[in-house]
Amino acid sequence: MDSNLTDTFTQKGFVIVPALFSAEILEDARADLSHLVDSLARRLLSEGKIEDAFEDAPFDKRLNLLFRDIPEQSPRNFRKELHLEGLFPLFFHPRLLDLAEQIIGPEIRLYPNYTARPKLPGNARTLVLWHQDGGYTGAEADSLRMVNVWAPLVPATIENGCMQFIPGSHNFGIAQHHSREHYLEIDEAVLNPLLDRAVDIEVEPGDVVLFHNLLFHQGLPNRSDTVRWSLDWRYQDATQDTQRTHKGHIARSRTKPEREVTSREEWAALNFQ
Repeated sequence: MDSNLTDTFTQKGFVIVPALFSAEILEDARADLSHLVDSLARRLLSEGKIEDAFEDAPFDKRLNLLFRDIPEQSPRNFRKELHLEGLFPLFFHPRLLDLAEQIIGPEIRLYPNYTARPKLPGNARTLVLWHQDGGYTGAEADSLRMVNVWAPLVPATIENGCMQFIPGSHNFGIAQHHSREHYLEIDEAVLNPLLDRAVDIEVEPGDVVLFHNLLFHQGLPNRSDTVRWSLDWRYQDATQDTQRTHKGHIARSRTKPEREVTSREEWAALNFQ
């Protein structure tokens, strides 16, 4: 990360790195997620919940078609299912780890919170409210040296529910959050005076968004007829405890490189832990 990107991350709480992932990397990731959707379709067919598996539907439409008549049963995300060979090149991309190293240091853990999110049109189960990721960690989030990563697998637009950020809000510490039906939400007394600063984060597949663990952000509602597929994950300074039951996986270590996950096959043989 050059000094301009570092300065932007420090000042705004986020930076967009364009065209980091190749078309081949993205296609492998979409293929493996398509296999997950295949599994869901087979289960729904066997349970008699659908009559058509929509096998010929495109990646950005099939999941919505499968759950069109049973939206309350649609998946909000995939997490433990992500030990797939096609996702290794994203989570462990060398240049991405170089960027993370400049923010959190040379000992890097893939934090145990890596997620694929299919935001379905008009489905409240996948609507993410204004929050800080650190809000889920609690008061100790201030002490965690982390950088969040967000990568779209289809174009992320205002229409299909791109993210919004409030630049600089990572400097405000942990805000009060309230529990809603599916997610946390920042207290409106804190949030409302800042909403006129919100910016839309429209990005293309291959682009990567790095942002601070305390940055205020939300996902806009999906008003399109397609699924907004994205992946998000976090890198943490591996010298720190995760403050969770799960301990994640070592992505880079200058002191103990033998601990690193180094191949697609090794990643696929591991578990969410």
